[in-house]
Amino acid sequence: MPKVSANELYEGEAWKPSVGADGYALVSENDSYSLYVRPDTTEIAVLDKTSGYRWTSNPGDAELKHENVKGQLLDQLKSPFVMTHVRTKGKDQTVRESLSNAVKDMTTSLIRQGDGLQISYFFPSKGLGFTMQYELTKTGLKVRVPSKGIKEEGEYALFTLDILPYFGAASSQDDGYLFVPDGPGGLIRYDTAHAKLSRGYIHQVYGNEMTNSGNWTRSGQRRETIAYPVFGLKKNDHAFVAIMTEGEDSANVTALSPGMKSSFFNVFSSQIYREEYLYRMSRLAAPSKAVQQEKLDRDREIEYRFLNDQNANYSGMAATYREYLQEKGSLGKKLDPVAHVPLYLKIMGGNYEQAFGQIRYVAATTFAQAEDIVRRLQERGVTSLQTIYYGWTNQGDYNMEKRFPIEEALGGEAGAQSFTSQMKERGVRVSFYEDFLWIDSKSSFSPKQDAIRGIDGTAFVDGDWYVAKPMYTAVSAANTISKLKEIGVEGIHYSAIGELLLNDYESSGIRTRDYTKQIYTELLDYTRKELGTASVFRGNAYVLGASDYIDGLPSASSYDFMVDETVPFYPIVLHGFVPYTFEEGNLRDDEEVEFLKAIEYGALPSFFVTHDDSRKLKNTGASFLYSSSFDKWEERMLKEYGNFDALSSLYSQKIILHERLADQRYATMYEDGTRVIVDYSAKSFKVEKGAGTNE
Repeated sequence: MPKVSANELYEGEAWKPSVGADGYALVSENDSYSLYVRPDTTEIAVLDKTSGYRWTSNPGDAELKHENVKGQLLDQLKSPFVMTHVRTKGKDQTVRESLSNAVKDMTTSLIRQGDGLQISYFFPSKGLGFTMQYELTKTGLKVRVPSKGIKEEGEYALFTLDILPYFGAASSQDDGYLFVPDGPGGLIRYDTAHAKLSRGYIHQVYGNEMTNSGNWTRSGQRRETIAYPVFGLKKNDHAFVAIMTEGEDSANVTALSPGMKSSFFNVFSSQIYREEYLYRMSRLAAPSKAVQQEKLDRDREIEYRFLNDQNANYSGMAATYREYLQEKGSLGKKLDPVAHVPLYLKIMGGNYEQAFGQIRYVAATTFAQAEDIVRRLQERGVTSLQTIYYGWTNQGDYNMEKRFPIEEALGGEAGAQSFTSQMKERGVRVSFYEDFLWIDSKSSFSPKQDAIRGIDGTAFVDGDWYVAKPMYTAVSAANTISKLKEIGVEGIHYSAIGELLLNDYESSGIRTRDYTKQIYTELLDYTRKELGTASVFRGNAYVLGASDYIDGLPSASSYDFMVDETVPFYPIVLHGFVPYTFEEGNLRDDEEVEFLKAIEYGALPSFFVTHDDSRKLKNTGASFLYSSSFDKWEERMLKEYGNFDALSSLYSQKIILHERLADQRYATMYEDGTRVIVDYSAKSFKVEKGAGTNE
């Protein structure tokens, strides 16, 4: 099992600070910031020396004058944390209660070490305790909750911990917004009335725990999964972006508006230590609620970085997160400039259908036909292509465990080798698509040994599908890679490892999401080493440094009632480092609007085609290709590629600013000063060359 805790606790004598007139004591300072603590309440403050602005963990007395909430909610508003706990014994194990710094028997211990401050809390009546550590950095503040500092000594257990829930809290009189990682990015503005009617934004990073059958189904969530562990707040001319740097995969991003728990807008992370789940005593019994017994033993860390003036906006937040990823080596190298942008061409070979009790493979594009499609596009001016071939496995995805021999109806191994050889001569990289996570129950797969286990200890199954343990996925992929390498395939396009993350509740202990991340990223690295490239669908943040392309990046929000505006936060982070596409050009719901969105957000062109009419596939697992015949889409593909290719000089550049110019009119600015202006009302876009261009 991997090491679960790297952060050590401070040791030494208790710190007895000298308190100023405002009740705060100076903890530490550097060239940019000063950290203060109020010993009696353990509230903290950070002074930004550059701007003179003071960030506080909680609203001050002046801000609380008109506060209407009372009792426990008011106590929480004044606390730098809210701990929620449950009982470990008895009938009320799912009843949750909350603790704050207002609990009368709470004890605290402060230790100062170097530039850091450690505050340990203990609640004797509950037998619970935890430790928070604060440390100034060159860019702001780090907050840690070491796993080693958590104490559970009685009949109560830690459920969740809200860290600095009211840090920088804003009022409706402030100018600005909360930033939440909804789809490409979402803003919750302070001046909107409808936010007050919302139930709040409370969603888990990388999606709900899929092994908890009470909150996940394979049929798909109705919202966009959070792909990156970031949230932020803009307050007049100042802002912060918060990056969850450890334990982020077991945390919610929570944003609340006035009228829910206070009169403030606030955004924070709620750390998950245990999951509530449903279980059945028998098949006939109604499901009951329970809370997992074993704690998710993970260190938690959040890094707050502060922004001012022209950088205090979502573009500045995205640039700051990009800088963080670069510092950690988690984004990869900057892309090289290109003469022409690539067209990402997906080709569906086919899939199986059941007819008269038999399995029949339906071929829609043979390898020879795929070669012809590429040739026609190149002859008509599409000079840069990346091809992903689907449905190549024996009988399609009928048996997800048995992939070889390559489907004979498509041309078999000889046809595949001829295709990859011809593509290499034409300068076209070929990747094969595959899913190594989901295994059909009709295969010889052993659920007892190789399927992940849910919180209740049983093999997790959704309908007729199991999810393979991460190591089983890696081994299956490695075996496949060795065979594809012989055929000449130059990459694998993975369907699920970039979007689905899971815990595995083995009897010997929990294999956490962090373990799963490690296996998946190592698999991507191995794929690149052996074949040349690895690409993913959706692209959660943990795969960025190991992916050559992200497919199906969300371009729209989840349409939460609370989110006012969708913004390209994630595209700003990625552009110039990892190529990405949105929905395929032939599968859009609104062809013109979604095309313009791709132009506005810096995406690349993508189409998903077949040689034959897509109606052949209507009874197969590829029925989502409702319009894919290449003959029908060829002219549209050429026209659209020309529009994207006109922006080829921007391919390797960072996006430095995105802004709304007017209703339905937006501008995206790149490193060299070039602006791409999209007008949705006129259904058009134009390019204003920057001073740094040579044209």
